Amino acid sequence: MYQRPHRLLTGLLLAALLPVGMAQAADKPASINICTENEESYPWLLKDRPGLNMIMMRQVEKQLGTKIEIKTLPWKRCMEEVKAGTMDGLFKISFKADRMDIGHYPMTGDKPDSSKRMLDDSYSLYRLKGGKLEWDGKAIKNADGAAIGAQAGFSIVDQLKGLGVRVDDGTRSADDNLQKLVNGRVAGVALQTLEGDISIASKPELAAKLEKVSPPLVVKPYFLMLSKPFVAKYPAFATQVWDTVAAVRESAEYKKQVQQFK
Repeated sequence: MYQRPHRLLTGLLLAALLPVGMAQAADKPASINICTENEESYPWLLKDRPGLNMIMMRQVEKQLGTKIEIKTLPWKRCMEEVKAGTMDGLFKISFKADRMDIGHYPMTGDKPDSSKRMLDDSYSLYRLKGGKLEWDGKAIKNADGAAIGAQAGFSIVDQLKGLGVRVDDGTRSADDNLQKLVNGRVAGVALQTLEGDISIASKPELAAKLEKVSPPLVVKPYFLMLSKPFVAKYPAFATQVWDTVAAVRESAEYKKQVQQFK
């Protein structure tokens, strides 16, 4: 059947444009489902009010124009759900090569791109006041065969094992690990520095008995990880998410929140 040229051209254009429109619609999800751990880690994660991680994510949400649903879960379960693809991502997580099986970090070549980090944090070693336990930046000394306490599922566990010390990582909470130290069940405890300092300072019974060993065990960046199915489906948007995290971290608005946070 004869079709007028303009009708034929219109039909061809619509046919060509429809897949593009559909692809564009799939380039950005309606929302992002992200999990984080359900334990406190001052000042990043708090139970009674938004910590700095939540404040950052809400600013990222605003800039992206995409709803971010945040769910608190036990840390190991959070990682498992991201690996399974039932959650789109998680925060805050440090880099370990074996964690690349869980999801995607922002990368530059084969290295994590620290310019896209959420934050920097450190781990420190804590001991009984006057104790002989030492860390010289290379080795933990004078543990006398006793274990070092660490939080279950945290990256510091592998580092401690790599230093050749026994590790007791049967307890998740910082306070419970510090109590093990007070009770003489471990020679020392390795904790994220801010969390360890706040836990000790907030409890006179701990402050009277415990002290921090210098220098820090390690200083490292922490990231927002996105799941492999999410990145495969929305590769350009995933990059936009990580770019927005970096932009928020360096923004005057967020830096003001950090300076005023107590």
